[in-house]
Amino acid sequence: MSRSQGQGAMEVPMSSSLGAMGPLLRKLDLLLAPEYPLRRSLKHAIELLKEDLEEVSTALLEQSMADSPSNKAKYWMDEVRELSYDMEDCIDDMMRLRIAGAVKVRSVHRCKVAKCKIHWLPRMLKPSTRIARIAEIRSLLREASERYERYQLDCGATKPKFAFSCHNQVPELYKAAADLVGVDDSRKPLAEWLTNREEKQLKVLSVVGSAGVGKTTLVKELYRELGGHFQCRAFIRVSRKPDMSRLLGELLSQVQGRKETSYGSALQNSNISSIIREHLQDKRYFIVVDDLWEGAAWDILDKVFPKGNNFSRIIITAEVQDVVECCGHHSVQFFEMKPLGSHDSEKLFFHKVFGSEYHCPDQLKEVSRRIIRKCGGLPLAIITVADLLANERDNTDLWHQLLQCFSSSLANLTLGEMLKEIVNHCYNSLPQYLKTCLLYLNMYPEGCTIWKADLLRQWTPEGFVSPIEEGVAEGCFNELIKRGMIQPGKINHSDEVVSCTVHHIVHDLITYKSSEEKFITAVDYSQTIAALPLSSRRLSLCFSCAQYAAKPEGIKWSQVRSLAFFGLHRFMPCILEFKLLRVLILEFWGDYDDCTTLDLSTICSLFHLRYLKVSGHMIVELPSKIQGQRFLETLEIDARVSAVPNDIALLPGLLHLGLQDGTKLPDGIGRITSLQTLQYFDLGNNSEDNILSLGQLMNLRDLRLTCSTALSYEYLERKLVALSSSLGRLTNLRSVTLVPGIVDLTVFVDESHRMLSTPIFLQRLELLSPICTFSILPEWIAKLQKLRTLKIIVRELQQSDIDTLAGLHDLTALSLFVRRPAAESVEFHSGAFPVLKYFKYRCGALCLVFKDEALPNLQRLKLGCNVHRGDQYANMISGIEYLFNLKEIAAEIGAAAGAEESDRRAAEFAFRDAIQKHPRFHH
Repeated sequence: MSRSQGQGAMEVPMSSSLGAMGPLLRKLDLLLAPEYPLRRSLKHAIELLKEDLEEVSTALLEQSMADSPSNKAKYWMDEVRELSYDMEDCIDDMMRLRIAGAVKVRSVHRCKVAKCKIHWLPRMLKPSTRIARIAEIRSLLREASERYERYQLDCGATKPKFAFSCHNQVPELYKAAADLVGVDDSRKPLAEWLTNREEKQLKVLSVVGSAGVGKTTLVKELYRELGGHFQCRAFIRVSRKPDMSRLLGELLSQVQGRKETSYGSALQNSNISSIIREHLQDKRYFIVVDDLWEGAAWDILDKVFPKGNNFSRIIITAEVQDVVECCGHHSVQFFEMKPLGSHDSEKLFFHKVFGSEYHCPDQLKEVSRRIIRKCGGLPLAIITVADLLANERDNTDLWHQLLQCFSSSLANLTLGEMLKEIVNHCYNSLPQYLKTCLLYLNMYPEGCTIWKADLLRQWTPEGFVSPIEEGVAEGCFNELIKRGMIQPGKINHSDEVVSCTVHHIVHDLITYKSSEEKFITAVDYSQTIAALPLSSRRLSLCFSCAQYAAKPEGIKWSQVRSLAFFGLHRFMPCILEFKLLRVLILEFWGDYDDCTTLDLSTICSLFHLRYLKVSGHMIVELPSKIQGQRFLETLEIDARVSAVPNDIALLPGLLHLGLQDGTKLPDGIGRITSLQTLQYFDLGNNSEDNILSLGQLMNLRDLRLTCSTALSYEYLERKLVALSSSLGRLTNLRSVTLVPGIVDLTVFVDESHRMLSTPIFLQRLELLSPICTFSILPEWIAKLQKLRTLKIIVRELQQSDIDTLAGLHDLTALSLFVRRPAAESVEFHSGAFPVLKYFKYRCGALCLVFKDEALPNLQRLKLGCNVHRGDQYANMISGIEYLFNLKEIAAEIGAAAGAEESDRRAAEFAFRDAIQKHPRFHH
């Protein structure tokens, strides 16, 4: 290996194939920077180390890009990757001691101690010790270089078969419609089955088909489009290894319409089942049980669903019909979902690559059709291959090479085997940074929902993406969605994917790849764990709710950098053993009570910790002092906290602070000037001074507020005035949410109050009942021209208010709650709300008029009202036929005091009659 090979080596992030080479080189550059003073001899030693490291790094990069590296090459790469981690640990330790020394020296000076004996200082600052450690590292690098030459690896590396381009454009928002090509014939009969009002008894339908055929995509669209017709609904994903306590907890949260909770941790299965059954009793419900693999899981779920006569419906998706047949439900029906035909396959492919077949160049049409046929009509395969080729429209040779590869590798395979092979090809084509981000999802158990915000905050401290370039991590997430490597979960009103799941075929692939590259060690309590690697840098322990399980043995805990634990508290390893932790994820499942305590006071010894998230039904004890966690970026505790450390405001790099509502923060929270996200800040439990100090958080972008303590009207009003003062100073604030707590006190705000004026660049504003109700729409709303999402409550609504809101041209989601019925109809004029996609309107009485070309992009409409005795309902909704893009409409019709059931039925009939005028909902 020549010295020249290392010159100009690219700076790369932390990755599965290259280990810690990228971050290590950046840290050496930092040590060599002018602002980091070093003795000449030590600086020279670091310069030589950097040269040696670049040389080995370049060789490692070449081998990692080889198509089929030899066993010798794999062995050499494993060695060098492990060496890179050890070297970074060593450099980090040197930097840590220097930082600690600087802190202690400042402390000594502040105390004005002229003479004191500090044993650690000479050892820590002695250059010869550092030079000796660097010389030891260089010796190991030279040995690696000698083995590289002895193995003749520079001659054996073969270039990859395909060199696909990276997607450098800004990722587009998720568009589900493109992936629904060819399912209209399937959707129509299922939609009719769901909305059939003739059969009252509970009906169960099983959608069966091979992996990747589009079962989940179809059912999700039905759920989104027609779920609003039901009083309760839920979409749960079972997977091959379901944890039933967690699954039942998720089901309960959804049918109750609440946010994600820890029900699965707090209650036993029998208790959760009873609560669900009682809640669904006498209600019309729609449940989707996605990805069912065994009858035992259905046996548990089936018991929670009342068998009443309320037109309830359940849809199950499964790959094998036998699984559902063994469920034994007396009214189960089967729907077989078949692969797409050639016409629909081509339509989907050409849409993904070119926009339409019309835009496909003639020279690519024939090779396109041959590639499409290799995909077997499976949408998942078509989408992944299409996105692979989307940036290669000018590279005809590459298309033919891919076809030739498919012709040989996909011959005589079943549909399932073919899909696995195609997914493997697409994985191999990913750029290294995307491979690393994808493999990281193996930290989570199969079948669970993974939130985008969590991943983005984990990838950065892991070193996968640069913390400097804003939006890079989100771009990686969107790119994985676009390439079909992860599946979209929850999609917000702006068509942004905010959570994801991993298809079991992709999960199997990343489990294998992450193990092969020793990137992640994933331990499942149900699997044999005798052959675990001694050295694990990232460790995922999934014990689920198992009552009897053995802790894995033989792993060197001290080398683990990232730990994710899912299971009972008693199986969690001792945190003190993980000296090098950067990322710590603790999700506790099982049966706990409010008195269970998790002692996390020992995290103060985890100097490198950058990310900590804890969730569970318990009390968490944090250390009394936390300022030693100088690198901590995310602290999120979804559990009760006994006390927040008083010195939390001294954390210099804290970006995201998430605590449950009801948590009291120490005064001076405004000193955490690095903070970008704060939830939940409790107005009831925090002082006025602390509320005012929020105005110092000039980097804050997302603020979520609540009020969980009963206050007097005057005191709550004063706090809202203080909040308004703070919000007005936060020029970088983009999102403000005020969610209801246990307080039932309402403050009515009129224009004479100086309350809740917000920064003009705000993009999201949600002010929910009952804390804050505006007498009329505040004038300052018109200034929020960047606003995309608005939820607001007003006592009265005028036509001029609708016109004001229509002037917010970026508004995509609007939820409007009106306390008093309008004196006249509320009209939406032509051209109003050009980009609005979601509109929720609740009022004492409905009287809406939509003019032609109003709300041209509206997709979801949710309405609510309370009927009164003797009211007329002929003019509830007028002009709904003009909402051409409407895909979902739902109404919640209640009864005011004195109203009778006949009044409510009359309103429902009038509502159905009105929506029948829309071509999409005409049956």
